[in-house]
Amino acid sequence: MKTLDHGWRRATCGAALCGALLAVPATAQELSLHDGIWEVSAEPVSGPCDKRLEFRLSVEDGQISYAGLWAVDASGSVSPLGRIDIRVVRGEETLSARGMVRGDVATGKWQSAAKNCSGSFVARRA
Repeated sequence: MKTLDHGWRRATCGAALCGALLAVPATAQELSLHDGIWEVSAEPVSGPCDKRLEFRLSVEDGQISYAGLWAVDASGSVSPLGRIDIRVVRGEETLSARGMVRGDVATGKWQSAAKNCSGSFVARRA
């Protein structure tokens, strides 16, 4: 009985280890699901901001960065389920945004505390 029990434990541990190893590529694949260049259009809704902005962001392994020519720093992430959290800094102005990706389209809300502005954004995979 001891040998059978020991063998069962070994099989269980082996299955758990194999399952854990097989899960790693799936997680990496999920992170890259939203990879690519995204064209973003940010529209002000409230506050003194009155200019619509269009720019490009890059997503690589779920990490967001700026993909344009302006002096802008963008950082953030897209979860495997599509939740977006991003921070964009241009000069002394910081904008934070949250949203969701569904397929090749992302939507969400942004706000700039320094200028007391807020708005919405739409992003499409380029």
